[in-house]
Amino acid sequence: MTPKPPLDFAKVEALRKHMLLTTQDMSELLGVSRMTYYGWVKGKPLRKSNDESVRTMLRKLLDVMTQHNWPTPEVIASDQKQRKERLVVVLNSDQ
Repeated sequence: MTPKPPLDFAKVEALRKHMLLTTQDMSELLGVSRMTYYGWVKGKPLRKSNDESVRTMLRKLLDVMTQHNWPTPEVIASDQKQRKERLVVVLNSDQ
């Protein structure tokens, strides 16, 4: 079995910005602290214990972006708190 290539956090950051999420929002969705997320953005490797859950959430976020056309005009007009709440609802409805 070949190992998975490391995640490109420049692309993860592009996804975060496209989805209009704060760093805090993204770190919460990925289940890590903001400092851990910043470390990954700066090139620190993911622990094996985090790798699968992070990849799973990133796949879900990509699905929301493509299947739900995120961010919709209503989402763009929302404030940050409402935006994250709407995203969590969509993520939970897709399970």
